[in-house]
Amino acid sequence: MSDEKLPVKTKSTWALGSIADVYMSNALNYLAFPIYNMGLGVDPRLLGWALGLPRIWDAISDPLMGNISDNTRSRWGRRRPYIFVGAILCSIIFALIWSPPTGWSPTHIGYYFIGMAFLYYTAYTVFMVPWGALGLELTKNYNERTNVQAYRTVFQALGGLGLGAMWWLSQRWGNGNDIEGVRYVGLAFGALILVCGIIPAFFCREDLAIEEQEKIKFWPAIKATFSNKIFLLLISITICVMLGIFMVNSFAIYINTYYVFGGDKEGVAKLNMYANFAFQGAGIALVPLITYLSKKIGKKTTLIGGLLMVVVAYGSSWFLYTPKNPWLQIISLALAAPGLSCMWTLASSMLADICDLDELKTGRRREGMFGASYSWACKAGISLTMILSGYMLQWSGFDAAVESQPESVITNMRILYMVVPMFFVGLAAFLLMFYPLSEDKINEIQKQLNDQSHD
Repeated sequence: MSDEKLPVKTKSTWALGSIADVYMSNALNYLAFPIYNMGLGVDPRLLGWALGLPRIWDAISDPLMGNISDNTRSRWGRRRPYIFVGAILCSIIFALIWSPPTGWSPTHIGYYFIGMAFLYYTAYTVFMVPWGALGLELTKNYNERTNVQAYRTVFQALGGLGLGAMWWLSQRWGNGNDIEGVRYVGLAFGALILVCGIIPAFFCREDLAIEEQEKIKFWPAIKATFSNKIFLLLISITICVMLGIFMVNSFAIYINTYYVFGGDKEGVAKLNMYANFAFQGAGIALVPLITYLSKKIGKKTTLIGGLLMVVVAYGSSWFLYTPKNPWLQIISLALAAPGLSCMWTLASSMLADICDLDELKTGRRREGMFGASYSWACKAGISLTMILSGYMLQWSGFDAAVESQPESVITNMRILYMVVPMFFVGLAAFLLMFYPLSEDKINEIQKQLNDQSHD
């Protein structure tokens, strides 16, 4: 087993990129429906496609970017040049997304969103794939890998504190006009993406010795990656979690707006901000416990427990999303936060372990391709959920032109918001029982790798 311990500076400066990543990957989902549907009148079905289609392209481009990054040979390394360029491009396009041409028809505004989203997620791939791969290869220590990803989770949660405030800030900075205010939000958070995104490129160093390994062509790399059964299992687990969360995630805004707050958008925006603080705060507070438990009882057992907490959290939403006391829903979010922190921390740590197994089989370090392929599969699943989310909203009977939604529509939304996450996250916990890589197994693999390197 490697005894390597990374400096706090290295872990912190790499993890700072997760603040940029959290806005790159989530802000569109948070703001698209309140701004483009509720504010600009874009058809929710078109908006679903606008969110889903670019993510399909994003998913396709990830393995290409992973192979490009793995095979890059430069004085700055395999990852850092792309991290730098990708962060700059994302910051610019992000600001443009939230400055739509309001004089157009709702349909044409929807097409504008689709076009900008395609450009945005292309730039996101250029940043995210090399940045994620750099984090996977910072250390070979089994538990230190979890610590690296724990830093990522903490910084991601700190960055995520602003997600719930974006709609509220749009209203405040626009003097009640969220369509005008979101332009300033786009500029402010675009600047944040730029600063946090380029820092890892300056302060993290790569193992340049790895560049001496033989390059691998794209299709053989894909075949070798997707022939790894443990990797496929981890993908299946992650997709289940994402299906459960993202397919109905946007329903919370509608349930709050038309049921809990009776049409008071400002009240919903304010609660969303504070609820997000509670969600991210609970996630941050329990990261040390997650890393401690993963060392004591293993990554798998800790993650199963976390996912079961998510199941309980969404099950409680039926009772805690109530007009009698709107703030009760914070309890549900606080219950879900630690479980999702487990997922984002430990799944990435497990992926780094899988890369050891791959090196034993192929003789190459291919964090770029594994990270990208993992992202590809997850984004393919997310793309489907984004498309379905618009249709599910339509199927529930929701009509943006109606000020007060019928009780049957609200009931449909509340049932879907509770049941869909419980089913898919519960399925993920079940599949996780078959994950085989323990600390002892990874130590054995690393010993074999060390023996091979000395032969």
